[in-house]
Amino acid sequence: MSWNIAAHDWAVQILQNHMRSGNTRHAYLFVGPQGIGRRTISLRFIQALNCLNPPAVGEFCGECRVCRQVSQMQHPDLFIGEAETPGGTLKIDTVREIQHSLSLQPYEARWRVALLLRFEEANQNAQNALLKTLEEPPENVKMILTASMENALLPTIISRCEVIRLRPMPLADLQKVLVDEWNADEEHAWRIAHLAAGRVGFAVNLLQNTEKADAILDTAREGLELLMQNTRQRFRFAENFKDVRKRADLRNIIQIWQSLFRDLLLLSTNGDASSELPLTFVDLKFDLLEMAGKVSSERFLFVLNQINHSMDYLDANVNLQLLTENLLLDWPSLK
Repeated sequence: MSWNIAAHDWAVQILQNHMRSGNTRHAYLFVGPQGIGRRTISLRFIQALNCLNPPAVGEFCGECRVCRQVSQMQHPDLFIGEAETPGGTLKIDTVREIQHSLSLQPYEARWRVALLLRFEEANQNAQNALLKTLEEPPENVKMILTASMENALLPTIISRCEVIRLRPMPLADLQKVLVDEWNADEEHAWRIAHLAAGRVGFAVNLLQNTEKADAILDTAREGLELLMQNTRQRFRFAENFKDVRKRADLRNIIQIWQSLFRDLLLLSTNGDASSELPLTFVDLKFDLLEMAGKVSSERFLFVLNQINHSMDYLDANVNLQLLTENLLLDWPSLK
């Protein structure tokens, strides 16, 4: 069975070469933005490692019991570790539980595999705890980590893994995948490809969940409306984040603001070539163009940097409302 992973053929080739040479690493780290396919390629790799009836080295049948259970993330020799919710914290207890399981012999597969998802969410204690296993892995054990960025991980973690950095697809290529493999019409596929910023997994998710795509656009429109509001109105919006349990919601909004101000920066710098720009919010292009002409590109760049910095503070114990207020104070007023 083909791995069927759009855009990452080069990564599949690396993994298959390792398997064919009998030189698979004990630990792999797949790095790339959310929705780019980190978990998918990890599961395909685990299927290829443990398939009961592989048609060839580096391939998997997709039909045996092991392949089916791995695809559902339910095999007894596969151990999943992740924070309870995206944006949460992966704690040391989860890592220690997985380490104990890895110390046992495989139940039926060739390899016992630990799959640690979104490992940038692991706290320092959890990362340090994993180091011992990475340095002295048990026999018949493979460890696979995924992360959105390397700088959130300890250098000692990275140095003990084979790092594979996944890249977004060119938008035209992603559009073709959505049309050819998912039967999307060309215009809608173009819109989704932009909205997903070339991330094939995220694009498929949006294609299957129109409400999610619409919600992202609504949040972007709300961001444009905030640019037209005064400080009192902006602070009223920040009151939505009095509750610390809204941390994940605020994280999602700020990520959309990152894309929004990137679009504004692109248009303010290259407005005359707007038809050729890789905008995220193509549906809002005319509104974005109008606003981009009112503010200098330097100001948009400053705000975008502030938004990027705010993502770091979200991982600390900060007041969410105050963080939002301070962020919105830096925004230009286009009223």
